[in-house]
Amino acid sequence: MRRTLTTLRCVPRFGYNNTEVRTVDLEMLGEHDELEIRRVLTHWFVQRGVADAVYAIDADDNGFFAIINDEAFASTWGDPLL
Repeated sequence: MRRTLTTLRCVPRFGYNNTEVRTVDLEMLGEHDELEIRRVLTHWFVQRGVADAVYAIDADDNGFFAIINDEAFASTWGDPLL
């Protein structure tokens, strides 16, 4: 199966101070459904020592995005969306 690099937007759940929309690059296999994205993103965060970061996966006109618990923003990860 072919791997593709997917850039995923990560938005804060509530948007408290020091939170922002960030992006992460994920290597995905095959189809990208909500469950697969959640599994890969959760693994991505666990590898970086950020537990319980993913609150939900949703989609809008621009594709899938992740809703991230605000506490996860205390750690350094991803790239700010400019």
